[in-house]
Amino acid sequence: MNTFSQIKIRDITWKLFEKRKRITENMELRRKMVAASYHMQLQNDRNSVQSYIPHLQPRLRKTFLQRRLVEINQKQ
Repeated sequence: MNTFSQIKIRDITWKLFEKRKRITENMELRRKMVAASYHMQLQNDRNSVQSYIPHLQPRLRKTFLQRRLVEINQKQ
């Protein structure tokens, strides 16, 4: 039988602890990146719509905005 010494057990435990810490940091970074990209996509969509509106004629602009408002309210 091969028994582990206390030093080997401590080393293995320390390595696992360090690995878990790195994985947790990577998961947190990934979560922040996903949230940031989601908010950036929302901002880009909003900017796209806002840049489209001024090119419309007044009557079409009003109709477009009303339709967007209905779509937004249906999603909520």
